[in-house]
Amino acid sequence: MMILRLGIRGRLMLSAVLPAVSMVLILAAAFLNHFDESMERSFEERSLAIARQIGAASEYALFSGSIESLHRVAEGTRQADPAIMAVSVLDRHGRTIVHSGVAPRRALPPSDSVQIHKGEEAMTLQMPIVKAALLLKDERDVWHAGRGDLRPPAASGHVRVEISRAELSTRKREMIQVTLAIMLGGMLLTGWLALRMAGKVLPSLDKTQRELRRQKEYAELLARTDALTGLANRRAFDEAAEQEVQRALRYNTPLALVLADIDRFKGINDRHGHDVGDRFLQHFAQILSHSVRTIDLVGRWGGEEFAVLMPGTDLEEAARAAERMRQAVRLAEPPLGEPDCGYTVSFGVAAFRTETPTMASLLGRADAALYRAKADGRDRVERG
Repeated sequence: MMILRLGIRGRLMLSAVLPAVSMVLILAAAFLNHFDESMERSFEERSLAIARQIGAASEYALFSGSIESLHRVAEGTRQADPAIMAVSVLDRHGRTIVHSGVAPRRALPPSDSVQIHKGEEAMTLQMPIVKAALLLKDERDVWHAGRGDLRPPAASGHVRVEISRAELSTRKREMIQVTLAIMLGGMLLTGWLALRMAGKVLPSLDKTQRELRRQKEYAELLARTDALTGLANRRAFDEAAEQEVQRALRYNTPLALVLADIDRFKGINDRHGHDVGDRFLQHFAQILSHSVRTIDLVGRWGGEEFAVLMPGTDLEEAARAAERMRQAVRLAEPPLGEPDCGYTVSFGVAAFRTETPTMASLLGRADAALYRAKADGRDRVERG
């Protein structure tokens, strides 16, 4: 719903910004995930290397039973690297022989394979120490070449190392901060580019919208206007008339309708042609337009017949107005500028009645009055 309320400007901005922002977020998430996996893998490999180093240094001392040598190895290794929290050398049953550093956080059972436990604050890693060589990534690495079916000897002891994850966590936080800064910069750049694009597109879009709106209004005007006279056409007049009838009925206000018909118009067309007949129609339309109030509606009813809807006007007032229109036609300069080219108009006037509150009733009485004006000699006003 919010997007629908943004309007075309807002939707254009979103269509420019959202894809770029989404791509930035996806790339940032993929990068952080890859970075996290890479850091974890590097940390684990580093921990394994430390354990192998201690195991290799402790192998002979463990075999000879030199506790002092084992203690020097454990203490020296721990003090050489601040990240190493604790170092322990265990016998093959898992009993501690020497220990340096903080108390063990995690006890791991003795095993002939490497064991790793990843905690939130530290990683605990335990490796077996064998007499021949320290196992590497896989116990088969040491024993498979040239040994036939010999199996690796059982572990003579174990080395356990606890390494702090504080440095790893710090580097992760720093990378997240850097990534967020890059994302923010990317989004700001994207927004700036979108604004630049919108700054170029929106003016032409506004111009197009204004032109479309103008064309729409003009098309609606043409659909409601008589092309020849510029007056309201039958459709527009009917719609306005129905609204005025409802208003008169609701507020009990007077309403009158005047129908006008150019006398002997067929003879004008026959004598002078349809082009001249059109000039007569335009001439009379101008007289009507200048003879009514601004609240009155003048329309071409069809052919040479015209209608004037007069809100707030009773029958007598409408009849006097129709008489002024008739006199205006007689006093106006003829359409062709020649005295023998004058014409007359007959008028029928009717007022709205609450007992028959329809436009059809009002129109029927005005049309009957117009018919009487024609039958009684034309160039006159009759009431219906």
